[in-house]
Amino acid sequence: MSSLEQVPQSSHLFYTGNGSDKVYQAHLRQKEAGWVVDYGNGPRGGTLRTGTKTAAPLAYEAARKIYDKLVREKTSGGYTPDQSGTLYTASDLAGRKSGELPQLPTAITEEQAELLFSDTGWGLQQKADGENRIVIVEGTTVRGTNRRGLFVDIPQHWTGPNSDGRTVIAGEHVGDRFMAFDLLEFMGQDFRRRPFLSRFYDLEQIAASVPWVEVLELSVATEDKRRRAAEILASNGEGFVFKRLKAHFEAGRSDDSLKFKFTETATCLVLRQNAQRSVAVGLRGETGAMIDLGNVTIPPSEALPAVGSLVEVRYLYRYHDGKFEQPVFKMARPDMTEDAAVLAQVTRIKVRGTDPVEAEIDQDEELRERPRG
Repeated sequence: MSSLEQVPQSSHLFYTGNGSDKVYQAHLRQKEAGWVVDYGNGPRGGTLRTGTKTAAPLAYEAARKIYDKLVREKTSGGYTPDQSGTLYTASDLAGRKSGELPQLPTAITEEQAELLFSDTGWGLQQKADGENRIVIVEGTTVRGTNRRGLFVDIPQHWTGPNSDGRTVIAGEHVGDRFMAFDLLEFMGQDFRRRPFLSRFYDLEQIAASVPWVEVLELSVATEDKRRRAAEILASNGEGFVFKRLKAHFEAGRSDDSLKFKFTETATCLVLRQNAQRSVAVGLRGETGAMIDLGNVTIPPSEALPAVGSLVEVRYLYRYHDGKFEQPVFKMARPDMTEDAAVLAQVTRIKVRGTDPVEAEIDQDEELRERPRG
C-alpha cells in the first residue's frame, strides 16, 4: 500500500536571479476519476501562461511522480518557494508520512486569556505567524514536516550539528527562520513525557549552538506575561499561546496549549480568479454547500492563487449571512487540506446596521463555557 496521502498539492516557486523576477506554479489536482498536474509561469505580478503535464487524468501515484519531478526540476534550476530567494532542499521524501504530528493550540476568548495571565501554572509564548513545522535532526541531516505530518522541503542552510542520535524540535517556519517552541527528542532520548517547562529549558541550551534556530521567549510571571502580550500587540503580532507548564506533549488539538489571536483569520478555498488580481474565496457550511465570502486582492509580489487552492485570509468580521468585511490576503496554505475550509472558523459576526462591537456574535459558545485550569 502506498504511503502517499491522496490530497491535492500546490507549489508556488520564485526566481529572482540574473535580472529576472519570475513565478512558477505547479498543481496536483483531482479531475474526474483521476489526477492531473497543471502549471503556470510568467513574470511576478503579471498574467501567467498555463498548461498541463498530463494529457488525461492518471492514478494518484503516477500523477504525484510527475508533480514531484516537476518541482524538483524547477528548484534544482534555481527556483525557490521563498519569495526572498532562500534556496530550499528538494527531498525525495516530500509528501510522505513522517510519523510526527504537531500539538495544535485551542482557541480561547479574551475573558479566558485574562484568567491565565494570573495563573502561575501557565506560561506565554508569541504565536509566530508562519507554518507549523517539526524538524528532525539526525547527524548532519535535517528534515522538516508540516502540520499534517508530511515531509516538506526546508531551507538549505538548516543543517545539523553532526550530533549523535535523533533530535526532534517543534516550532514555526517563518521566512527562512525556524522559530522553536518545544523539544520532543534529544540525541535519542524521548522528552515527550517530561513537563513542558523542563523541555523548554533544555531547548534553550540546545538551540544556542544552532544558528538557524531561534527560540520563542517564554514568560511565566504574571507581570512578564502581560508585558510580553503588550509587546506582541504593539509589534502587530498575530497573538500569543498559553502553555501549561506541567503538561506532557500530546499530538493533536490540545487543551494544554491555548491560543489567543488579536486578529481574525480563516483558511479559505479559492473559488475563482478575477480580472483585477483578486480571487473569490469561500467556506463550506454545515450542509456542505460552499458559501462565497467575497473577493480578496492579491498583492503584486504574490503569485495569483489557483482555483481550488487554499489561502489564509485576515478579516475584520463577517456580515451575518453575508461576506467578509475588509478581507486581506495573508498567505497561501499548501500545508492545509480542503476540509479545513469550513464556516465554523468564523466566529466574529456583525449584523448590518448595528454597532460592530455591540453586534458581535460569538457562534462558538463552547469557547466561553469550556472550563480551564
